[in-house]
Amino acid sequence: MKVAIIGGGITGLSALYELSKHPEVDAELFEANHMLGGKIRSYHREDFVVERGADSFLARKPELMALVSELGIEDQLVTNETGQAFILYNEELHPIPKPSSMGIPSSLKPLLSTSLLSTKGKMRASLDLVKPKAKLDEDVAAGQLFRYRFGDEMVDRLLEPLLSGIYAGSLNELSLESTLPQFKALATKHRSLIKASEAIQKKQPTAGTNTGQFRTFKNGLITVIEALEARLDQASIHKDHKLVSVERDGNQHRLSFENGHEEIADAVIMTVPQPVAANTFIEDRLSERLERLRGASVATVALAFRESDVSERADGTGFLVPKGNDTVIKAVTFVDKKWPTSVPDGHVLLRSFVGRPGQEEIVNESDDVIVEHVIEGLSKMLEINGTPLWYDVERWQEAMPTYTVGHKHRVQQWREAVNNTYPHVLLAGASYDGVGLPDCVRQGINAANQIVNQEKNNDKQ
Repeated sequence: MKVAIIGGGITGLSALYELSKHPEVDAELFEANHMLGGKIRSYHREDFVVERGADSFLARKPELMALVSELGIEDQLVTNETGQAFILYNEELHPIPKPSSMGIPSSLKPLLSTSLLSTKGKMRASLDLVKPKAKLDEDVAAGQLFRYRFGDEMVDRLLEPLLSGIYAGSLNELSLESTLPQFKALATKHRSLIKASEAIQKKQPTAGTNTGQFRTFKNGLITVIEALEARLDQASIHKDHKLVSVERDGNQHRLSFENGHEEIADAVIMTVPQPVAANTFIEDRLSERLERLRGASVATVALAFRESDVSERADGTGFLVPKGNDTVIKAVTFVDKKWPTSVPDGHVLLRSFVGRPGQEEIVNESDDVIVEHVIEGLSKMLEINGTPLWYDVERWQEAMPTYTVGHKHRVQQWREAVNNTYPHVLLAGASYDGVGLPDCVRQGINAANQIVNQEKNNDKQ
C-alpha cells in the first residue's frame, strides 16, 4: 500500500514514523520547504537558543512525551522555570493570580487579593460563586461564558490576554467546545467556574510545586524533528515538493507537485494547514466549496541584551499586554528566566509577540519598523539602558489556527466533504483537533493507524 503524507511538520513526521513500523506500508512524505519542522523553528546564535515558533509543549499530554521516550532523547529535555507571570495594566505589572487554571482562580482568595482588578471588578467576578449555571447545550464563545460568570473587567484584563494568546483569536469568537472543553464539561457539573478551577487543580499533582508543566530541549524543539528524521528512511522524505493538486485516479490519487513531480498513492494524509489543503482539492470544485479556516498572523521578535543593560526587571518569566495599551506588543517572555539553558550567563533574551486580533497589520511591516515599535514599547515597561546586541524577527502569516464558534462541526463537515470526493484522504494537524504539539503528534499517529486498520479490514474482506 502506497501512502503519501503532505507536510513535514510534527504531525506529518509522526504519521510517517508510525507508518514506518508497518513494513506492508510504503509511505513517503512531501514537504514544500527545504527543511522539516513546520512551526518548530529553533534558531541558534552564539550560545543562544531562540524559538521562532512554538517554544515548548505541555508535559501532561502524553503523546509527545511518549514519542520522546521512544526516540531516546529524554536526557535532552529541560523543564520550564515556574516563576511569576504578569499582566501589564496602567503601565504597571500585576501578578497573575495563583493558583489558577487557564487564568481562572481556584479560590476566592487570589481573586480578592489581586491588584489587577478594581474593587467593583472583584465583587462582580465573585458573583461566579452564586450565579446560576449557564446553558451550554450548543457551542458558545468562551468570552460569552466568562463574561456571564465574571463580568467584563476580569475578562478584558486577565482572561482575554491570556487565552487569546494561546488560541490566537478574540475570546468573544473562540469556540468554548474546541479550545476549553474541560471548562465546558465542568461548567455543566459545577455552577461556579472558580469551583471548576479548584477541581482541575486537585487533579494536577504538580500544582503548587516548583515543577513546571512545560518541556523543551537544551538545543531547542528542533531536537525532536532531527531525531525523527534520523530514525526515518531518508529516501522516504522529499523536501522542496510543494503540492499543487490532488486528483482521483481510479481508486488511487494522483498528486502533482510544483516542481513537475507526480506521485500515485492509495491513501493521502494531509497535515498542511486547512486552507493550503483546500486549494489542492480540484475535483468536484471541492476547493471552492470548502470554507477556509483563516488563521491569525503574528510575528515573534527576539532581542538579546547584556544583563547590565536591562535593570529593574520584574522577577518573573514574562508578562501579557491586554488590548487598550498603547503598544503593538501583546506578550513578552523573559527567555533567560523561563528557559535559563537557552541563554548564556550575563545576558538577557526578550521574546515579544506582535499581531493582536484585529491589529495584525504590524506583521506586514519591515523588520526595522517592527523592532522599533517593540523597543519603544519595551522601554515603557522595563528599564532598558542599552541597545540590543542583535535581534531576530519571524513572521507567521495567517498561520495560527483560530477555532471560532462551531469549529468542531465545521471540521466534521470538511472531513465528510473530502471523504465523499477523496475516500482515502485524511485531514490531520493543528487546523483540526488541537493546536499544541502533543495534539499534533496524536493526530498524526491516529491518521497513520486509521490507514493501517483500513488496509487490514480490506485484506479480511
